[in-house]
Amino acid sequence: MVEFLGGSSMKFLAYFVFVCWFTVPPVEGRVRHYKWEVKYEFKSPDCYKKLAITINGRTPGPSIIAQQGDTITVELKNSLLTENVAIHWHGIRQIGTPWFDGTEGVTQYPILPGDTFVYKFVVDRPGTYLYHAHYGMQREAGLYGSICVSLPDGESEPFSYDYDKSIILTDWYHASRYQQAAGLSSIPFVWVGEPQSILIQGKGRFDCSTPGIQADLCSATNPECTPYVLTVIPRKTYRLRIGSLTALSALSFEIEGHNMTVVEADGHYVEHFVVKNLFIYFGETYSVLVTADQDPSRNYWASVKIVSRNSNTTNGLAIFNYYPNHPQRNPPTVPPPGPHWNDIEPRLAQSIAIKSHKGYIHPPPQTSDRVIIMPNTQNRINDNVRWSINNVSYNLPHTPYLIALKHNLTHAFNPFPPLEGYDFANIVEINSFLYKPA
Repeated sequence: MVEFLGGSSMKFLAYFVFVCWFTVPPVEGRVRHYKWEVKYEFKSPDCYKKLAITINGRTPGPSIIAQQGDTITVELKNSLLTENVAIHWHGIRQIGTPWFDGTEGVTQYPILPGDTFVYKFVVDRPGTYLYHAHYGMQREAGLYGSICVSLPDGESEPFSYDYDKSIILTDWYHASRYQQAAGLSSIPFVWVGEPQSILIQGKGRFDCSTPGIQADLCSATNPECTPYVLTVIPRKTYRLRIGSLTALSALSFEIEGHNMTVVEADGHYVEHFVVKNLFIYFGETYSVLVTADQDPSRNYWASVKIVSRNSNTTNGLAIFNYYPNHPQRNPPTVPPPGPHWNDIEPRLAQSIAIKSHKGYIHPPPQTSDRVIIMPNTQNRINDNVRWSINNVSYNLPHTPYLIALKHNLTHAFNPFPPLEGYDFANIVEINSFLYKPA
């Protein structure tokens, strides 16, 4: 049973038979409970004061720490006065519990202001995952966090490390999420521009001396915008679980003077390879191993740069702090500039290097019953620019699609395609040629 609690008294039942293509080994775990309150608060993550959406007063929100096979319950109270909420558990497969996926309008009704909703699901795979808002543009206002799933006690991973830390990278805009959304839906389309800052685990730094910035809105001495500090013990190896939840930006992450060994990508163990810069895009997660093997008498910079765009956004900076040095002691060097924004060779090399770990390969079926082609395009609909998949753009339904399917409510589905479409005939011919068996 899935139940809304609170003033609205909205309830529904959904029983769903889910057939998957692969078998998940049964792992008996424990139940882990979380109690969250979502609300607006004024925050200054990059020294500039604006409204942010917090969980229990924090952004990023609390990390979910679990073992494979555990059941997660999150009792979420929506204390936003005028907005609905839904949380998506990014990377969690929701086998047997699709109604808890958190995609408002698709798998669930939104959580109304003042209401409480309980999510309950099993984390069936070890790895690094994320959670984030799935209503409007609330994610851009700070409603997100990490999910870290380890193996059960007594089982070992195909790599070793001493300590485990999570880092989320985001871009940050001073324009409100309402301004951003209004621009996206305007005719003509109005782009909000480049982000003002890059946040590392919710911390960044904007230049408060920028002309036109009100002094009462930006303070470089605000303790909220002191650099994020990653404290390490000399000669120890750290697993950094790095995720990106940017709105727009592709990023490069590096730690001055240290190489990183990539061991996991999007919840899958991979053959190990070494990088100086880790390139990461929205929604991706990686685990990298870093050994504190440099001069321990000083600290080092961790730097995040926007790539793929010629952005004027200042690089995000954090301090890689060698204990017992003071955590706020700046490194004696200039922060690394990062790769050139349009240098595609190292990005391509990283993509090619990602291969499933030999002991953890799940081969696909030898044959397929159906080929599905999914061109991702921008269409113009009533003069609005809309993303489309298979020539269809998403419109928010009155009844979530999963519930409509369960109860055979056909009114939830719009059978009409966009007014202007994509040339399906040619794209099918091209793909048929490319994938024609030899």
